[in-house]
Amino acid sequence: MQDRFQFDRFEVRPTERLLLVDGQPAELGARAFDLLLCLLSYRDRVVSKSELLDVVWPGLVVEENNLSVQVSALRKVLGSQSIATIPGRGYRFALDLTPGAGSPLRDDIASKANDGARPTIAVLPFSVLTDNPQVGFLADGLVEDVIALLARVPGFLLISRASSFAFRGHAVTVTEVARQLGVRFVVEGSVRLVGETLRVSTQLSEALTGHVLWSGRFDRRRDAAVDLQEDIARGIMSELEPELTRAEIAHIRRQRPENQDAWAHYHQAVGSLALQGWSRDAMAEARHRLQTSVALDPAFGLGHAHYALLTALSMNIGALPNDPTLAQEALDAARRAMALDDGSSEVMGYAGCALCDLGHHDQGVEVLQRALAIDPSNAQAHVALGASLVLTGQIEAGITQMRYGMKISPRDRRIGFWGWAMGTFLLMAGHLDEALVEARVSSRRDPQFPLPRVLEAAILDRQGHAAEARAALAWARRLSPALTLEEVSQTHGRHAGKCLALLWEPVGP
Repeated sequence: MQDRFQFDRFEVRPTERLLLVDGQPAELGARAFDLLLCLLSYRDRVVSKSELLDVVWPGLVVEENNLSVQVSALRKVLGSQSIATIPGRGYRFALDLTPGAGSPLRDDIASKANDGARPTIAVLPFSVLTDNPQVGFLADGLVEDVIALLARVPGFLLISRASSFAFRGHAVTVTEVARQLGVRFVVEGSVRLVGETLRVSTQLSEALTGHVLWSGRFDRRRDAAVDLQEDIARGIMSELEPELTRAEIAHIRRQRPENQDAWAHYHQAVGSLALQGWSRDAMAEARHRLQTSVALDPAFGLGHAHYALLTALSMNIGALPNDPTLAQEALDAARRAMALDDGSSEVMGYAGCALCDLGHHDQGVEVLQRALAIDPSNAQAHVALGASLVLTGQIEAGITQMRYGMKISPRDRRIGFWGWAMGTFLLMAGHLDEALVEARVSSRRDPQFPLPRVLEAAILDRQGHAAEARAALAWARRLSPALTLEEVSQTHGRHAGKCLALLWEPVGP
């Protein structure tokens, strides 16, 4: 691939993910940009629809209509003659490139693994340490599942199975893989039988150095799971995704601040919540990072969507004032995100939840359903849709949907927040014992988040355990000294606010 493409009035810079029109940056959604790069890279031939879908929506099952939408978006910017439709076959880039524009990208490992583009990952074929052919088939299927699941993690690019499986049977080092594929991270694994137990060992390595960043082991009885392969793949992902996020944040922090791009700031926004919990300070830092991200790339749909959601949530839990101007800003961000990238399940999931939290319930539910149609395994969209059902009076159905979303992503960075939200709904439904369990589990999962302690205090007070309720409330106030009774009433209901007011004591120095 070239480091830039020039044609007509346009210039495309792949490593900067930038499209210039007459020298000025143009707004283009992430999916449309990926589509443009694919068409430019294979401009000497027709690119089939299935190939484009695999490149632009890796690991996802989406309708061809999403592809048509992105082609239309490109034609609006580049002109109606820029992309030719080849009936029954696919699309082809139809404009002539300016001769001599651009040069081959640097091919060394450092430039590929550390440039400003999204970090790239290769999942190598797992070693099979047994002669059982069925285990070999399962190992290959497991790698395919892990690739598909990793492809859904925002901000990372996955090397295709065809490229990573080219190393099967070859004794190569991680750094050699990195040199050939230009990746920042490598996932390796092995599969063996120990009696009737299938043991899968996995590790995440930094490609440049070969340093192991994380390793995990997963044991499953061959006859215990309905879908053994999917069960193991999701187990791996529940451990791997947070470690991958930590590794990328560590990489970003080693860079000079002026070299950080929109994706770097997005990762740091995610990291502030993953590493610091859902505290006021963490949410404020995340919102600031997302603002910086979309300022660097106004066409970054995921950044706009995540900003909209965090702003709406912050207002709903009292971390931000309930300001109409701020609410309109969040609403505009959600709508902008959908306009930029309505083919992304993550974008639609965040935007739909933001719309529900901002009071646009019917539209929000519709958007969440579209997010799940694109990717049925989007845990955040399941939880948000469940919460919306609760708020329209369908409490049991909503809680069931929330539980499902939490079940399919058990190590999710947001699970402490989700557990607290579900606990408040269980309290609303009168299921005090279940609500107390969720409150305490949420506190363990996110020790910096004060609201589960407030929920615990409200439940204990209702159960008649005043001393324990007072202790839980004091703990919440130590975590968040700015917490007020008004916020307690806003997040847990007026009745809880009135009851806990009787337990409200001065916080010591």
